[in-house]
Amino acid sequence: MAETAASGSPPAIAGALRRLSFPALAAQDVAGVHAALAHELVAAFGADHVHMTQIAPDRATGRGVQLVPQDDRITPAATYTHTLDGPSGVVKVALSGVPLVIEDAPASSEVNQVLVQRFGVASAVFLPVTFDEGPMAVAVPCWREPHKADWRELAQMMLMTDQCAATLAVMDMRASLNAQAEREAALARAASALNARLDLQSVLETLCHEVDLALGGDVTGFYLGDGSRGGVAVAGHGMESGSDWYGFVMRPGEGVAGQVLQTGQPVVSNAYQAEVEIPDTDELRSVSTAVGVPVRWDERLKGALSVGFRSMRAVTDEDIEILQAMADLAAVACSNAEAFERAQVAARTDSLTGLLNHGALHIRLREEIARVTRTGEPLSCLLMDLDHFKPVNDVHGHLVGDQILRRVADAVAEEFRTYDGLGRFGGDEFVLVLPGVDEAGATEAAHRLRRSVSQAMSGEALAHVTASVGVAHWRDPLTSGELLDRADRALLVAKRRGKDQVAVAGHQTEAELARLEAAGGEPSALLADLWDLVSQCDHPREVLARLPALLTRSLKLADCVLVHPSLLGNTQELLRRIDGGGIGRPTLASLREALAVTEPLPIREGPGAHAAVALQHDGEMHGLLVMRSAESPFPLASLRLAELIGAQAVTALIGQVGGASRTAVGALAAAIDARDNYTHAHSEQVVALATGVARRLGLSDRDVELIRDGAMLHDVGKVAIPNEILYKPGPLDAAEWAVMREHPVIGERIIRRTPELVGIAPIVRHEHERWDGEGYPDGLAGTDIPVGSRVILACDAYNAMITARPYRSPMSTREACAELEAHAGSQFDPDVVAALLAVLAHQPAAV
Repeated sequence: MAETAASGSPPAIAGALRRLSFPALAAQDVAGVHAALAHELVAAFGADHVHMTQIAPDRATGRGVQLVPQDDRITPAATYTHTLDGPSGVVKVALSGVPLVIEDAPASSEVNQVLVQRFGVASAVFLPVTFDEGPMAVAVPCWREPHKADWRELAQMMLMTDQCAATLAVMDMRASLNAQAEREAALARAASALNARLDLQSVLETLCHEVDLALGGDVTGFYLGDGSRGGVAVAGHGMESGSDWYGFVMRPGEGVAGQVLQTGQPVVSNAYQAEVEIPDTDELRSVSTAVGVPVRWDERLKGALSVGFRSMRAVTDEDIEILQAMADLAAVACSNAEAFERAQVAARTDSLTGLLNHGALHIRLREEIARVTRTGEPLSCLLMDLDHFKPVNDVHGHLVGDQILRRVADAVAEEFRTYDGLGRFGGDEFVLVLPGVDEAGATEAAHRLRRSVSQAMSGEALAHVTASVGVAHWRDPLTSGELLDRADRALLVAKRRGKDQVAVAGHQTEAELARLEAAGGEPSALLADLWDLVSQCDHPREVLARLPALLTRSLKLADCVLVHPSLLGNTQELLRRIDGGGIGRPTLASLREALAVTEPLPIREGPGAHAAVALQHDGEMHGLLVMRSAESPFPLASLRLAELIGAQAVTALIGQVGGASRTAVGALAAAIDARDNYTHAHSEQVVALATGVARRLGLSDRDVELIRDGAMLHDVGKVAIPNEILYKPGPLDAAEWAVMREHPVIGERIIRRTPELVGIAPIVRHEHERWDGEGYPDGLAGTDIPVGSRVILACDAYNAMITARPYRSPMSTREACAELEAHAGSQFDPDVVAALLAVLAHQPAAV
């Protein structure tokens, strides 16, 4: 006892008091001041450990911490929560503000025996740390052996606690002034920050951030909900991004936020861990004090805003006022954000089906392309069109049509993932954006899409409504518009194949579509110009050389050049990038970047837009057409026509330099098919008859082969005949016949450009000569006419007679045979007619 008293001598106490003022000067926190007090109590009075209990403002609870000496330092050893409603020295001192000396703690009824036993206390002194309205903490130096503190020690201890209280008062005043300034600044900052946000999530996250800054909170959360449903944790600050707290549902009455939602009033808890049931998250597990306020907008309770502090903190009326003021500011911003969101949803939603609309689909596709460009993931796009839908509107009315569209939309939405981009592109067309799906997966999805429509229509009187789907897989450098265009091109092929089909965009699909599109309309006019050009060229390569001038004139381009493959670097990479069609870009530099071409392209930079089309066949590059249009973006119709004409030019090239007669015939037959579907189908039927007649006449295998090829190409000259003549729905006048009669000569000229086909050139030239010499172009008669021409003339005439034309009905087989017999010896070779009749006798009535 004497040593202990000596250690608490006046000089030692004076030094302790000076040291206790240092935390205030250094602006330490409350825990630091408490630790300093405990250190001096241990040093001056030989205490084994010191307990510091911080009293909540409501005097109902306290948070205790055991501080022990270790290597000349004081460290926390244990923490616990007091419920200040039983026998306890802390309660007595907190209520009275008078120190309490307990010499025999195990036998005392004034102390909490649970804590006495837990910490092995023999003697203790309970010292109030008092400032403002009463004790804010109780310091309890403890001894494991009995210790008697006389009045001098007690006075010295009180001097230390008073110095500690003064230090805390200075810190509190400084914090209060800082808090007031921070609150005022926070309100101004929050008003500016919150009104700068137009989406609800951003508003709520900004609110949490600004509240933390204003109140000095450790964690802040916003719970969206109401008193009946509870609140969902949707926005926070001080939380880990992957925390389990996000999405947690706080039930009504549960925790601070749940109580706020239930009562609609502010709620404060100074013993958060003991008083409320909380989610098991690291962020909330260490919260000691929490305060929450309601958030209302549009005259309804919409959520609760809750702030947590890891240290016990006095929540003042000013704190609640600033918190409620910030919540009210946020309420205005939230109301504006919800209104903006509703407007945005309406702007991007199709009003009939509830799916994304045309504009929103483009935005979604651009976003997905930007994402997969970074990640390298696959991306596909499906374009679906309802088959036989127009008659539904025409017969049953648009109300029934709208019901079908809604039913299809619902069926498709149920079939696919929620994050797939599904929208109505317009009319009865739907688009499906498939992130992370490659071409094979997209093809399978297209069949599912088609089947979902069939199932939606099953059992209906309108079950004939089916779906055709075009599939396009994204590859660099396609834009959203180009990807949709490829899907649209594939959809056209699916429609042309008979509907209720799936087609995948690619080079083969484009080739098929080019053949289908070439019959009739503007493409046929251009093809006529092209094949007229082909007939005028002396060398096959001259066709490609003169192609840019033809396209510039016909498509009204500002410029067009043909780039030789040797100037293009890696042509295989280029073909991969523009497989399935050409591409357009706003500038020449962006076009080069899209093509991955490092060398300059020999075309003048200028206003408008640029585009490129590859001239290729079976993976072999024959050149690159680079074009500039005065319009921006580059007109898609012009780009497609350039692709069509370019493909036909390559067909002519391959046909004229092919390594075998079969290749040449196939290439030129494809040209006829692209020019006129009727002509090609007619030629195939003539081939079958002519081959049979040639064999019945006993001609050699070589002659039979020449006649077969001549029959396939006998109308090749018609590729140069103008549309208005070729497709005229009635008989031709004299001037028009003069033009039409040129097609055998043009055909001969085209064929003679191909060395392998020279043998059939005379057959093609003379296939309209008559046996009596009244034919054209040279008026040959009898056996002066090549036998192949005589065979083809008769077979051609027979097939024309039994085929329906726009200006007349077809003859029956019997009537056509009678016509052949009637003109044998005048128009036709009699032997050929006899052979043809014999062939027909062994065939079905309709050829």
